[in-house]
Amino acid sequence: MKAYHGTIVGGLHTLKPFANPHSNLKYSCVYLSTNKALSSIYIWNRDYKWMTFRIREDGMPVYDESLKNCLLEFYGGVKGYIYTCTGDFETDENTTIKHAVISKEPVNIQDVDIVDDAYERILQYEREGLLIINHFENLSDEQKISDRNMILGAINRLELLKGEHPLSR
Repeated sequence: MKAYHGTIVGGLHTLKPFANPHSNLKYSCVYLSTNKALSSIYIWNRDYKWMTFRIREDGMPVYDESLKNCLLEFYGGVKGYIYTCTGDFETDENTTIKHAVISKEPVNIQDVDIVDDAYERILQYEREGLLIINHFENLSDEQKISDRNMILGAINRLELLKGEHPLSR
């Protein structure tokens, strides 16, 4: 099976398992996606994660831009890499992400796609019909209010857990 891993870390030859405290999985593993366009959403350089995407029933990734210019501000100018790997990867329903596959063992990288600007790559995938972006300016007022409440709730929850959280900026 072919799978992809998006990251800002260059020069890798092997992806090594690690335990991510923000993961739904409580063991060390390598996360990959069977959808290359979806892997581009994982190229970010912030000290927090804010990805509002979902996968439609037909498997199409949909990114919901929850703030004005959110996509540009989060991904604009960020250089990254999409690594291509092949293997007998596993699935774990606890990832809750369709297209997600994992490996509990190190994964050799077969190819790398250098992404000069993650924002531009995501827009390219949108133009190619490989993912859908619900741009903020196209959201209904009801959706904007719902997203704002979701964001404020997340900030409040994270600040209660850890003090001031970088997302609140």
